Amino acid sequence: MLKELETLRRPGASAAMALQVKAARIARGLTLAELATTVGLDKGYLSKVERGLKVPSIATLLKLAGALSVPVSHLFGDSVDESLIHVSRGALRKGPVGEDGSGYRTEALTTGQGREGLEGFVFFPPEEFLDDMRAEHGGEELLFVLSGSVEIRFADRTLALDASDSVQFPGHLQHQVRRTSPEASVLVVITRA
Repeated sequence: MLKELETLRRPGASAAMALQVKAARIARGLTLAELATTVGLDKGYLSKVERGLKVPSIATLLKLAGALSVPVSHLFGDSVDESLIHVSRGALRKGPVGEDGSGYRTEALTTGQGREGLEGFVFFPPEEFLDDMRAEHGGEELLFVLSGSVEIRFADRTLALDASDSVQFPGHLQHQVRRTSPEASVLVVITRA
C-alpha cells in the first residue's frame, strides 16, 4: 500500500489513475451510475475521479478495485488486466485464404479473440477492380499499405496509396481496392462500434 501512496504523489498520477478506473469500468460493462451505486459513491464524484479532477482516498480505491475485480495496483497502471490484451500468433493463423479466382485473398489477424467490434486482417488485393466485389459495412475502416501500391475506388474518386500510406473512412461508403504493383498487401482494421 505504501507503493500506491507514493505513486499518487507522482506528477500526472491522478490523470493516469483516472484513465485506469474508467477503462476498468468500461471493460466490465458497467455504467458510471452502476459503479457509483456498487461502491456507495455519488455519481458526480466518481465522474470527477474518472476525469482526474478528484483523487480518491485509499478506502475508496480499495472499494473501486473490489467492484472492478482488479488489484489496486492496476488502478495505478502498475499491472494490466490480462483479459484486455489479445495476441494472435502468426504461426497459428491459417494464412491467406480466398484463392477462388476472384483475386482477393485475406488473412485474419484477430482470430475471433480480439475486442468485440474490432476486426483486423491483411488483404492481398487483385489486379483489377471487380464489379461484383464492392465492399460496404458499418463502422469505420482504416487501410494501411504494408507493401507495394494500391488504388482504392469510391463512388466519385480513386486514391493511389503507396507502402506506409493509410486512409480512413466510414465503412458505409462503397469501396473497392486493387493492387497497382505486382505484389501488394494492406492492413485493414474495421471497427463496428
